[in-house]
Amino acid sequence: MTPAADDSGLPVAYARPCDVLQHLGTGTLSHNERARAAQISDRVRHRHFIAGRVLLRHCLSVAVDQGVDPASWQFEQHLDGKPSLASGLPQIHYSISHADGLVAVATSPAARIGIDVERVTGTGDTRPAPEQLSNRERFWLRQHRETDRWPAFLQLWTAKEAVSKAAELGCGVEFRDLEIDVPARRARCPQGLLDNGDHMNLDLHTIEAHGAIYCLSVACA
Repeated sequence: MTPAADDSGLPVAYARPCDVLQHLGTGTLSHNERARAAQISDRVRHRHFIAGRVLLRHCLSVAVDQGVDPASWQFEQHLDGKPSLASGLPQIHYSISHADGLVAVATSPAARIGIDVERVTGTGDTRPAPEQLSNRERFWLRQHRETDRWPAFLQLWTAKEAVSKAAELGCGVEFRDLEIDVPARRARCPQGLLDNGDHMNLDLHTIEAHGAIYCLSVACA
């Protein structure tokens, strides 16, 4: 497992699902998490789900200096489908992402956070989807050599996913309306979507893990 801190100091951790399960086991999972995992028939998705929940529990405990045991975290599901930590527990903001062969978790004690990770190498479709980009993003993408456009597009895409999670937008906004400025590491959102202003800070990474390349983005509201 690779614990790290992004440029804003927020804790981020990523690991292969098999490594999470080997080193941390599954003893911290709740009955509800085990029941949800049992409903996932696909073996890869099943393993990613379990590993993500285990890694989340340990990251939450790290965020409170082990003041709460990983097995003691409880979660609530609201009517709108959004999960949160149960009342009475430290209210740590968190986000989970899964990609082929990797799970990633980010936590924040004070602000809503979003994380997204996508595998660059070994994917079947490597064609950017320009219809999901703003005019400025398409211009930025065209500045790259053709062989570099797929990882550049995934940098934009993971940033948009992370922003969507941090702002809790769900399906309520078109991705082309979330404009990513990669050099400035900022996202511009449509007016009225954020509580304070229309910009969000980003931390963008290209990481190598076990022979594969991934784009990883973290957004903090």
